Amino acid sequence: MRRTQLLTHTDLDGVGCAVLVQGVVENAAPPQLVDNGSIDERVRIAIEERRAEPGRHRILITDHGVNDGTAALIEEWLAAGGELQLLDHHRSSEHLIGRSWATIDEVHSATGLLWAYLGRPARFGEFAALVEDHDLWLHRDPRSPRLALLLGLLGQQRFLTRFVAQPEVEFTEGERLVLEVEESRRESYLARKAEQAILRDLRGVAWAIVYADSYQSELAERLMSRFGAGATAIVNPSRRTVSLRGRTVDVAAIAERQGGGGHARAAAFSFRDVPLELSLERFEEELQNLLG
Repeated sequence: MRRTQLLTHTDLDGVGCAVLVQGVVENAAPPQLVDNGSIDERVRIAIEERRAEPGRHRILITDHGVNDGTAALIEEWLAAGGELQLLDHHRSSEHLIGRSWATIDEVHSATGLLWAYLGRPARFGEFAALVEDHDLWLHRDPRSPRLALLLGLLGQQRFLTRFVAQPEVEFTEGERLVLEVEESRRESYLARKAEQAILRDLRGVAWAIVYADSYQSELAERLMSRFGAGATAIVNPSRRTVSLRGRTVDVAAIAERQGGGGHARAAAFSFRDVPLELSLERFEEELQNLLG
């Protein structure tokens, strides 16, 4: 039996993939959680470490895409007898469509794609659906934002351990207590940030723009509901990032023009070391020009 190594993202969708692999796949190595921008290097390391015995290993890459150079390395790995599957839903991975080892599907989250790839294990079905509900910014189930909040409270490893052992999303009394405390704190934060929002009509789209470093998905939902905005831009000054959410505009297209990525309803980009950062005294004007 091949030893499976998962390389996945650090957010709820990525950690959701780790829960599935640890809970379903026999002979799985501990998952590696990989930040944006680091996946190509980590794939290269994973292949190099297993190069002597490729037939004994399988590599799973989820919630990340790879560049063309890494794709060529993967082809060599497969030709040598290794096994690899990439599952992603970001538009920035569309250049991998047609590769036999890559599935790119914007309709589903990475967790949803992996759940299907693993044979739709019934025990993890509800968990996978809730992760997808949150990651695709559907918010049809009120438990999905609470699941994301719990990840932030527990941390990745404790969250992973908890849901591998008990994937049914019925929060314990202790979990409900800490969630209620955190939700009260979050409500105060969201109310304050909503008061600080800048509202602009940019090429017929109502945008809400605000500076914030926490609760970005929840804040975007609040701004859209309160102001009827069709899209939001949440600027994190310390990390030099802009998080975009959209209902009436394809925010992935905007993010991609700035070297970022995502999907139509949720995307992000960094403005570190680019003209947008170098013109901070005109930042809001430049950002509005970019969004419009």
